Amino acid sequence: MFSALIELESSTIDLELENRLSLPWILPGPAQHKTLVLVDANSADPAKGGNGSGLYLAAQALGIKLVVLDNANHWLEEPQYAHWREAFIPTRLTNPPKGDLTEILLKSIKAYGKPIDGIITFADSYWTYIADAAKRLGIPTAPKEALRTATNKYLTSKYVGHEAYRASCLDEALDIASKNDLPYPLIVKPCDGWSSEGVSHVDSFDQLTTAIKAIDESRHGSEFVMEKYCAGPEVDANFVLLDGEVLFFEVCDDLPKSADTNGPSLGSLNNFHELNSVYPSALPTEEIDLLRNSFLDTLLKMGLKDGIMHLEGRVDRSSVDYEMENGILDLHPRKSAGSEPASAWLIEINPRPLGMTGSQIVESTYGVDYWGLALLIAVQDRSRVRALSHPFKNGPQYHCIMVFIPADYPSSCEGLYDSEDLCADLMSRRKDLASHISRSGCFVKRGQKVPHPSTGVHSFLAYFNVFSRKSRHEALQLAKEVRDEVRYSFK
Repeated sequence: MFSALIELESSTIDLELENRLSLPWILPGPAQHKTLVLVDANSADPAKGGNGSGLYLAAQALGIKLVVLDNANHWLEEPQYAHWREAFIPTRLTNPPKGDLTEILLKSIKAYGKPIDGIITFADSYWTYIADAAKRLGIPTAPKEALRTATNKYLTSKYVGHEAYRASCLDEALDIASKNDLPYPLIVKPCDGWSSEGVSHVDSFDQLTTAIKAIDESRHGSEFVMEKYCAGPEVDANFVLLDGEVLFFEVCDDLPKSADTNGPSLGSLNNFHELNSVYPSALPTEEIDLLRNSFLDTLLKMGLKDGIMHLEGRVDRSSVDYEMENGILDLHPRKSAGSEPASAWLIEINPRPLGMTGSQIVESTYGVDYWGLALLIAVQDRSRVRALSHPFKNGPQYHCIMVFIPADYPSSCEGLYDSEDLCADLMSRRKDLASHISRSGCFVKRGQKVPHPSTGVHSFLAYFNVFSRKSRHEALQLAKEVRDEVRYSFK
């Protein structure tokens, strides 16, 4: 009996190894060591809750030497991080960037003084300048105009045929609104935005002023776009592209935010701050195919044929919608289906992986590391890109939900975080929930000043990756329990 048990366990391990490691291990030749310039190192120190270490660990594992360009006195200059970089070149970076950024980058690369194989950034607003620099250095990169269109929300919307209007001040926007029959409800958002900051849902002309004043020009510039609000189910769609070929593709469901028409009510939050991202998507197969084909067509026509492409979008006139059932919000078939067919609605294109925490959930669910692949694509290591784009043989290993804990507190508080690590606290109190959490992270420490949501700055306190090997429904139940069990205070 004991030997039979050992044999069964051995067989189970063999099957799991086959599932996880079914990829071409033998390369045509030895891997070449490459040098990659990284513009913008990541602002958060890992010693202070930052989650950018995965990028540097991936580079080490792949034998890619990183030459980092960022502002002086960055945490990556400190001796304990010297092994993460080949060199650190102090370089003046601002966001929004200034017009002379290309020359600044070229000067820093010249100061490094050795050959390089590629240039990359994970800050969208720098891409057009990097394209200029790469062209002058003879390094392959995407077309500058493609990157300009992809990283500007207005240009993206116009490219795919949305009725969109651009303005750079309140008076200009009100003038546009008074002279045009705008398709209310609207979305108002900065052209150069991130983290859904400054994004507002506008139902009428009277709400425009409040929405426009909510945009922080110092962070996102003065230009913003006004376009139709699509109420269909929202998704993140991620592509691994090489020479225009899709090596890997996956879609996750972004559950409604507090500013959505069907969104939850959460304290003082009324914005498009992420709350729950569910992997894999529960959209009908034909709608996932619709997203894939439509978004891929846009990328290729635009000229974006290589890289990790992180797109956000919705399914307009979807056959499913979010409904609350027994306290759980999830997709269900629409009770009254419309006569018009579903269509893909593109919100934005990011020519980079989704954030580090989001990429980690893809890595654990599918077995694909977006950050490592982004580095390999940037140095033209095609053989290893193809090998490492293979997901688990049997598909996603479980249903997994990234539970975001956004910053929120009474506006009467100073905004000083007054708790310890809220993730460690929850998992110590609820061992049953801890066994369903694959990763978590608390981004704040006691005494840290955290911006209030009303400032327009979107801050996360923490995240939990909650999984179920049983069902999506159980994963959603567990995610709800985790959110309900979070404890923290501000003073």
